[in-house]
Amino acid sequence: MKRSTILSTCALSMVVLSTFFFTTATVSADKPPGKLAWKFNIIGVPRGTAAPGAEAGNGGRIFIPLKTDWYTDPCATTGGKNNPDTTLVPTKGVKISVSEGPFDIVDGDAVADKQAAFTMPADHYDVYIVAKGKPGGCLDLEAYTTLTDTLIFIGSVDIDRSTGKPKWTNVNFLLYGPNGEIYFADPYLDYFWQLYNNGLRNMEVRFYVPT
Repeated sequence: MKRSTILSTCALSMVVLSTFFFTTATVSADKPPGKLAWKFNIIGVPRGTAAPGAEAGNGGRIFIPLKTDWYTDPCATTGGKNNPDTTLVPTKGVKISVSEGPFDIVDGDAVADKQAAFTMPADHYDVYIVAKGKPGGCLDLEAYTTLTDTLIFIGSVDIDRSTGKPKWTNVNFLLYGPNGEIYFADPYLDYFWQLYNNGLRNMEVRFYVPT
């Protein structure tokens, strides 16, 4: 469900909520620690269609355009923040909805309609993302959720394939709050990632059981 505006009467609470939720703290590693629970890839494709069966989740991958539309070139951003007004639901890029359930790709085709979805258990995992493949390509990832009809911008991260060995980035702060809140489970609603891609062909997402 899209919510295009935030009531002016909620402006003060929005500032408070944004201050409470937003952080850009990330941790990079050559190899994530812990026991692997699940993984999948987000694949950038130059063609106008995804692989057959992707919409039904077949293949355990999510396909996105190799070049989406964006507000700012993802290769020119810092921290992954692309939407200039995060009090509004973004209209550019592609949306990946995340909701409570077993580990599963529900909809793996964000090429056709710019939307995809996966589910994961409402539990705490160490979540890491890495840009793979040959150097080149930039992707911005923003996370949003909704609480009592108020859209909340949680945070963002750059996932760029620079030269050198790929580094894994911990993105726990995009899914979990400082007091153990799970942003994709009750009482939060409509949690999603908004991706803006400029040439990144392969991004891997991994979920580890905390050590």
